[in-house]
Amino acid sequence: MKYKKLIFYLLIFIAIGDTLSNIGNAGFNDESFTPLSFIVKYLALSIIIYFSSKSNWNEDIPTIISLLLKLFLVWNIFTIIRGAFFAIDYWDWKFLLLSSLLFFLIPMAFFLGNNFYLVRLILKYILKYFFTFGFLIIPLAIVTNRELYSRLMIPISVFILLIPYLKPKWRKLILFIAVVSILIVIDFRSNIIKTSISLLILSLYYFRRYVLQSWIKVIHILIFALPLLILYLGVSGQYNIFVETSQNNSYTIKAQKGDLGNEDLAADTRTFLYVEVLTSLAKNGTLLMGEGASGKYKTDYFDTFADHRGRYGSEVGFLNVLLYSGIIGVVIYFLILFFASYFAINNSNNFLCKMLGLLIAGRWLLFFIEEFTSFDLNTLFTWLVIGLVCTREFRMMNERDMKLFFNVL
Repeated sequence: MKYKKLIFYLLIFIAIGDTLSNIGNAGFNDESFTPLSFIVKYLALSIIIYFSSKSNWNEDIPTIISLLLKLFLVWNIFTIIRGAFFAIDYWDWKFLLLSSLLFFLIPMAFFLGNNFYLVRLILKYILKYFFTFGFLIIPLAIVTNRELYSRLMIPISVFILLIPYLKPKWRKLILFIAVVSILIVIDFRSNIIKTSISLLILSLYYFRRYVLQSWIKVIHILIFALPLLILYLGVSGQYNIFVETSQNNSYTIKAQKGDLGNEDLAADTRTFLYVEVLTSLAKNGTLLMGEGASGKYKTDYFDTFADHRGRYGSEVGFLNVLLYSGIIGVVIYFLILFFASYFAINNSNNFLCKMLGLLIAGRWLLFFIEEFTSFDLNTLFTWLVIGLVCTREFRMMNERDMKLFFNVL
């Protein structure tokens, strides 16, 4: 009973914090938002830490994953300490305590994924309460931030892959929410991409008799190699995929986020971010270790404080992790995603693990496009899935075992 309440509170606290952040980002700030956000986020983090302390770090987890996770958490804590050391004013400390510190500690949600009882509780609460009654948040989203509903429903990209294993009523609900989350804000590109990737991966399940394991292995490698190749070509000036896609104006729609007229879904809103962050880090000589968890980058486009102090991160996950924890942090994160998805795809007896492995690989791809470095439901479920597929018992289940596992929802 105690665990049920804690998991329920965890989801509620993160959802409230996520709601306050999204409403605040849309300009609807209130002086009570900061203390309330601080309280609910740290209560959520405390619950995650509590469950992590109850977990056996090496239980049923591949040795390489265990080592990488420990290294990642140590490096993240070191990044937080460096951020505190370099923090000089209220804004630095506010960003550190309300944003980056929380983000760098949420990987401990990995241990929630190792516990089948907790996983089923989370999935049950999301389906029974969050998805079922989430429509009530739509009016608030319309008058504040139209992305609010879609961002709160972001776990839908994971649940889409569970469709073959769930009861019919949940399948219908998941598909309905996926459609609504897109239609309510059609110019929310990353949501469209995440949902599309999940639906594409799901399609493999229904054609699994014709899909060779070798094909999935090749796709897995290509997904991890592609962003690195594109990044190299972009930095070297040989090819810029953002510029190339922006030249196609066939994806223009009427903008829904404010009175902005038409919006091009293929518009290049990333190149200048890469240029600014990479230039700033190179100039400061901090590419290897980053600027710490309170780090900023020099920007000509976003001078929030009108004093050229810099900007606390961008809209691209890769650039933010690089900014705060450097190449070292990015490499460790890459290795965790790669090996977690590798074990899911290559060392499993069920097709769901293979699909989840591709989903994790897809997170690496999206890491170079968006994937906000936030303490939110999206990041929570990313680490939950990583923890789940790294559990040997889950990977060893066959299709029948897997359907029984989810039949209790």
